[in-house]
This record gives sequence, C-alpha cells and structure tokens, in this order.
Amino acid sequence: MTPMSPVERVRHRSLMLLRRLRPHREHVVVRFRGDLTADTIVDTHRVLRTALRDVPEVLVVDLSRVTHLSPDGAVVLLLAVRAARAQKTRLEITGARAQTAVVIRQTGLERYLSHGPLDR
Repeated sequence: MTPMSPVERVRHRSLMLLRRLRPHREHVVVRFRGDLTADTIVDTHRVLRTALRDVPEVLVVDLSRVTHLSPDGAVVLLLAVRAARAQKTRLEITGARAQTAVVIRQTGLERYLSHGPLDR
C-alpha cells in the first residue's frame, strides 16, 4: 500500500468524521401536520431536502396529520420525488386523508403511495 499524501490524509479523516456524524440510514420518516400550501412550501422543501441529504434507502412522507394540501404543496412533494429518484432513494407517501388524497390523485402523486391506490 502506498503512503497517503498529507492532502489525502486530511480528506480521508474528514470523510471518516462525516460518516460518524451523519451515518447512512435505511429509512427516514418525515411527518407533516397542518396545511401544505403556498405559505409553507419553503419550510416543506427544506425539511424534505434535509431528509434526503443522508441518502436513505427509503424516505417515508407521512401525511396523516395534514389537513389541507394545495397544488403548490403537491409540487414540493413532486420535486422531492424527483430528487429522491436522482439519488436512488425510494419515496413513499402514507396516510393521506380525503382532501389530501384528491390532490394527490390529481397531481399524479398517487403512484408513490406505499399502500397502493387510494380508495375512491
């Protein structure tokens, strides 16, 4: 084995420290509550982006406590789906209530539900 240069040693130590600080997780669950609308898209996007940062195998988005999902809020979820696919993370949407389910169906997010199609 060839000795590492000082730069390679620093890079190696940095990577080892990052792995200890941010270990790879298999499943990450994000639970939203209240309204996912134009007023909350920045925060929603930030939360989803942070959850995807660790490159989990599965990201579960729990919408069981969401009372209203607007088309703007659904766009943020679609962007999360695209980002998850780009890094080979499976995104699952769970717990959609009636109003939320309608918007999910209209925007095409239904195919990302973990428990199959919504009841009609």
